[in-house]
Amino acid sequence: FVDNVRKECEEEASFPPEVISQVRQTGLISYRYTTRKGLSTKILATYDLEVPQGLLPICSDGEVDEFRLLSISEVLRSVREELPLWKPNSAMVVVDFAIRHGFIDFDEPGYMEIA
Repeated sequence: FVDNVRKECEEEASFPPEVISQVRQTGLISYRYTTRKGLSTKILATYDLEVPQGLLPICSDGEVDEFRLLSISEVLRSVREELPLWKPNSAMVVVDFAIRHGFIDFDEPGYMEIA
């Protein structure tokens, strides 16, 4: 998994090797949803990468429309208030990140439903 993540960091964000080498696996997220063919099960591997201030990602393979720098509070507000704009798997990764880093805790309304 980590080799593929590093390749994607290079292809989709043009990050240099010294930044890419800092990628750290953080866990797995599994989820299910219904399709016309039945129940589909997916597993996402999650990773953290702290990007140095001033390093701007540049899409080099055409698969990413744009990069936007948002604060964690802006991201969480967007997930709460504009959820239809998010791909479901992307929103789950944001929630996972927020829980792991203490931005969402047990006192958060609806914590049991999202954790």
